[in-house]
Amino acid sequence: MSNLDDLAYVQCDQLSAQSLNGHPRWQPIVMGHSIVCDGYVSGKTTAVFTHFHEDHAWNFNSALRRCHNVLLTEPTYDAIKALKNFAERPTIIEKLPYNRPFPTDKHETIELIKANHVSGSCQVLVTMDDTGDRILYSGDFSFPEISVPEADILVVDGTHGTPLYNFDTDKPSVLRRIFTEVSQQIEKNRPVEILANRGTMQDIMAQLEQTVDGDFIPDDIPFFADQSDVDLTNAIKYTYDDTEFRNIEVSTNSKFNELYNVDKKPFVKFSRPGMGSMQHDRAQVIQADVNQWFKKNGPFWTDKNGKIYACLAAHSDYDNVLKYVERVKPKKVIVDGTRVNLETAQSLSNTINKKLKIRSYVDTCIK
Repeated sequence: MSNLDDLAYVQCDQLSAQSLNGHPRWQPIVMGHSIVCDGYVSGKTTAVFTHFHEDHAWNFNSALRRCHNVLLTEPTYDAIKALKNFAERPTIIEKLPYNRPFPTDKHETIELIKANHVSGSCQVLVTMDDTGDRILYSGDFSFPEISVPEADILVVDGTHGTPLYNFDTDKPSVLRRIFTEVSQQIEKNRPVEILANRGTMQDIMAQLEQTVDGDFIPDDIPFFADQSDVDLTNAIKYTYDDTEFRNIEVSTNSKFNELYNVDKKPFVKFSRPGMGSMQHDRAQVIQADVNQWFKKNGPFWTDKNGKIYACLAAHSDYDNVLKYVERVKPKKVIVDGTRVNLETAQSLSNTINKKLKIRSYVDTCIK
């Protein structure tokens, strides 16, 4: 067995890091001898990207220019290509299916394992060929609907690392409630704006193309999104089995003015949280992500201003994060403290130490 303390850590790139309150954010995860996940580190020759969200793929172009191999699933490749429009370098990009081993030239074997976060998302398992040591990077994940390997070291996402994020919600039922709400608003001739993060946004689009209890959203109801989200949807819609997406139109102020103020027709607009544009009494707004009130009000509720909140978390809740850690049976856990509030990450690490009796610490890359 090798020294486990040398096999995985968060690598800090102070110059290129995003920052919040003075703390570097969105940092690469170094695994084994030659592997870097979700970023680029000088001297590491193989880069792995777990999914297409910006906090994990922001440094993709640097890895593409400098690494010998870039590994990712095909949906992640298609999504990043749509969002970043990078120059093709097919000789170094490996679109790797789940559970297919990839050997590096440093005697390591990489395996991508489904993470159930967004289309194409993966956990990354690295096995050191000479010692048999296994390192697992969770990436962003949703447990228990995934297989989980055992590993000696676990680098875990801490997004929902406190009991605040213990929520009882069923994603399929929430998606159906969104469908019903949109259908009812369309019948009232009201437009709907849906605020959701990428990935969850496409899940909702796919749900709205279904027939539920004989009801459906008519084909002549237009769907709108920003150009980048239209491009992303077109790139990954094939991952939704046999769902046939209608044409998603690009949002323009002139088109909204025509439909909303002149023709007064219904439509559905998709925006990311914090980027919504419709501030009109006639529109129904649905925010579809985790919010601080879901524990009190449940997975689907309406505030006093008529805004609807739908809990569609793409991350595991708190209890399932702990169950995931137990399933891995690691000797050591590193909580990634660069993609989550530091207090949340520290709380999760403390619980793993005290409750699960597993050595754990937060790595913020602040040395």
